Amino acid sequence: MKNKMATLLIIISAMLIGAGMTWQQRLLFVGGIVFGLVVEALPDLVDRLKEAVADRWRLSQVVRRSKAA
Repeated sequence: MKNKMATLLIIISAMLIGAGMTWQQRLLFVGGIVFGLVVEALPDLVDRLKEAVADRWRLSQVVRRSKAA
């Protein structure tokens, strides 16, 4: 689903960029699209980071227990 949306956004962006925009307008338009994609992906990245930190913490606890034994 996300790949299809990203592809559609890229196609629409290419069409709009080629539609006689100044370089400032193009930069603002592309920046807006990138910002939107980042904001959409941010919650998923935060969840993955939380899981990675939790897994790392659990692993460190197991290693500490095995060293103490």
